Amino acid sequence: MKKNILLYLSVFFATLSAMFIYNSYKLVKEKNKIKKELKDTNEMYDANIQYNIKLEDSIANFQNQLKKLQAEDKFSLNGNPKAQNYLQAINPDKNWNKYITDKLMATNQKQQGDNKLIPFAGMAGSMQIDSVKVLNNRWIIAHFTDGTYQGEMLLQYFIDKNGKIDFKVLDSVLYS
Repeated sequence: MKKNILLYLSVFFATLSAMFIYNSYKLVKEKNKIKKELKDTNEMYDANIQYNIKLEDSIANFQNQLKKLQAEDKFSLNGNPKAQNYLQAINPDKNWNKYITDKLMATNQKQQGDNKLIPFAGMAGSMQIDSVKVLNNRWIIAHFTDGTYQGEMLLQYFIDKNGKIDFKVLDSVLYS
């Protein structure tokens, strides 16, 4: 009887050991699978971080190049310190480039139909200014269109002490 009990206990412990070994094997296998997935995820995460760093560097480089180009553009208000100084003397806190551009663009909405500053009548719609470049403290070049026909004009502007702007068309061209 003792032999039977020992035999049963041996078989029981052998079965129990086999179950533990099998479960340990499954746990190790699952752990390795999770470890591999985590490693792959980390590699993808690292690759994304590196890509983002490259993008940020590219954006910073592009912004620096853009600032450099703007500073070198002698035919713009941003690249002309003497013209900037002239306007800053009127009001140092104003973004003059934006202010002048906004005032000229606002002439599109002051009347129905064609913009009165544009010396051509619209043929396919009303002529409106759609793009502006402030050259210095006196001149502006503007592009206009009616949706089909387009042209450009050179304007002279004056700003009084109160910031009121008067525009005068010096010359224009209409493209066919």
